[in-house]
Amino acid sequence: MFLNLILRVLPFYLREPLVIGLCLTMAGACFYWFVQVGGLGRGGFGLLFLAIAVLRAYLFRKEWRAHQAAKAGGVVTPQV
Repeated sequence: MFLNLILRVLPFYLREPLVIGLCLTMAGACFYWFVQVGGLGRGGFGLLFLAIAVLRAYLFRKEWRAHQAAKAGGVVTPQV
């Protein structure tokens, strides 16, 4: 509950790297556990955490560029 409050209060340029780092840490732990013990479930969770981290990084990159363009006074056009 306290973690949820912290993540809601932080601005996106602090919150997103924390979430990405947490997802990458969990993916690394799952892959390590998969290699050491085995089991497709552990590998699947590793891939899930890795996919979430990549998606969040992609969205963060777009938001950061839009934020920088707005800060500089430029026009932000969404890329399709």
